[in-house]
Amino acid sequence: MILLLIADGRSIHTQRWAEYFAQKGHMVHLITYDPMDRQIPGVIEHVLTSRWKNLYLSFIPRHLEITQLVKKIKPDIIHAHFIAKYGFHLPGLRFRPKLVSAWGDDVLILPKKSRMIRHFTKRVLSSADLVYAVSHDIQNHILGDFGIASSKIRYFPFGIDTDLFAPEPDSRKNSKDTIGVFSNRGFFLVYDNATLVRGFALAYKEEGRLRLTLKGEGPEEMSVRNLAASLGLSEVVSFRKKTDYTEVPQDYREADIFITTARSDGTPVSVLEAMASGLPCIAPRVGGIPEWIEHNKTGLLIQPGSPELVAEALRKLAADPALRIRLGSAAREMIVKNGQWNSLMAQAEKDYQELVKTYRQERS
Repeated sequence: MILLLIADGRSIHTQRWAEYFAQKGHMVHLITYDPMDRQIPGVIEHVLTSRWKNLYLSFIPRHLEITQLVKKIKPDIIHAHFIAKYGFHLPGLRFRPKLVSAWGDDVLILPKKSRMIRHFTKRVLSSADLVYAVSHDIQNHILGDFGIASSKIRYFPFGIDTDLFAPEPDSRKNSKDTIGVFSNRGFFLVYDNATLVRGFALAYKEEGRLRLTLKGEGPEEMSVRNLAASLGLSEVVSFRKKTDYTEVPQDYREADIFITTARSDGTPVSVLEAMASGLPCIAPRVGGIPEWIEHNKTGLLIQPGSPELVAEALRKLAADPALRIRLGSAAREMIVKNGQWNSLMAQAEKDYQELVKTYRQERS
């Protein structure tokens, strides 16, 4: 099978998807604006350049180039990941079958910013033969907000390699002098790191063993650094740059608690990775997160935007090692049962094959 992906080459989700199908023996092509940071055997990358930095001005020339590449590659199936930007090319491609994956902001946030984005989002969803939604929440938004037939929308969460993301025996000893809190969502407004840092400051006043590590990049990093310094947290809050994906599993193994304070979300892979790693997670009751975290059973859920609730949850976990172990163990069981990468990708391969077979029969 010749698979054509149209997606962000920088995204680890894109890279993992392409690598899976290449390893299965399929011919994989990736069309992207943003090249991968590594070479993947069996994946042929086509990077679209443009003299215009503005996405709107560069869209038409890039689309014309994609059209020519489709004619040259002659794929059996096309799959765009993320509706805005890459998925916007699907309606203009006279090709079937084609799929699109909705990741979160492309359904939950961006269509609310302008009528034009909403219009194109609906066109993409309508033109696709199959739509993957990474959470039931996104699936419901597609149904309710865009009127897309339920028969062509499929719940398809991001899968986790539970062999790669797994706790090390005795890696988090309750006798440690410090309790490590970890977050790797990056420094963007939607992730609301300010609430996280303020909540951590409140918790630290009562629980001096707490230490916070924030990992990632983004435009709000300096603002968050300044906030931590102004709250007197420079010695107990550390900042780390984004590293190679191979180092991520160890990040979770070194932590005691994972936290995210996003204002809006789909199904964040970092939460699923942390759960698979046996970490107790604190996360907001937004988007697809409650589909995975059941309060007081597989993690702790809080309302977004409240430093006081962040502090309360941190104090609760810091004071109760047995609770941390119980929540972390239950979290891993949830991922092993419902979020296995290989089983989910096997379903995607089956979907591809069925769609290709259907449209070959229609053309014959």
